[in-house]
Amino acid sequence: MVNEQPTTRRERRIAARKAQILDAAAAVFAEKGFHRATTKEIAEAADVSEGTIYNYFDSKADLLIGIMTRLAELEHLDEELADALQSDARDFLVAIFRHRMGLIQQNDEMVQAIMPEMLVNPALRERFYQQFIRPITTLFEQYIRARIELGHMRSVNVPLTVRAMQSMFVGLLILRILGDEPLQSGWDELPEVLATLIFDGLSPRDGG
Repeated sequence: MVNEQPTTRRERRIAARKAQILDAAAAVFAEKGFHRATTKEIAEAADVSEGTIYNYFDSKADLLIGIMTRLAELEHLDEELADALQSDARDFLVAIFRHRMGLIQQNDEMVQAIMPEMLVNPALRERFYQQFIRPITTLFEQYIRARIELGHMRSVNVPLTVRAMQSMFVGLLILRILGDEPLQSGWDELPEVLATLIFDGLSPRDGG
């Protein structure tokens, strides 16, 4: 799957309007929380009519999924993973972890406002899984299988391996929301720590 960038003037205008609305929604969610935020407040923050929002998004849930998709840069992840097959696997994972975790840090208030809602709201949780988590899972499964076929990784249970990697990331995110101090102070070191756990485990290094 290749995601094309907007090419026509109309497509660029639509993309710009969506980005404007998502920026406003992220700010309002960060301030009010997902549950208390209203589309009227989001429209005011975006300087558009409330009806304009519904020309691009069906609901607050759609806005939330749009924000998280943009935050994870999901639209470009398939190309990113395909290109990464030509680079060192460890270096790539460190880079992708560092970049995504940097985005989380930059959007800390918004993430802390909406993640708890996704954990307690069954309908939102299901949409989040189907439209956000599942596509990421599928892409990383394809990436790991390709690495195995190229001989870059040993044979493993790919679905469980990918979910174990995801669970580490999600667990760290939850600890950050809970205010874990060692995690917050060492956030910038985590990409290397995660890569070490994935590729080296906790066994002593040779000669150690």
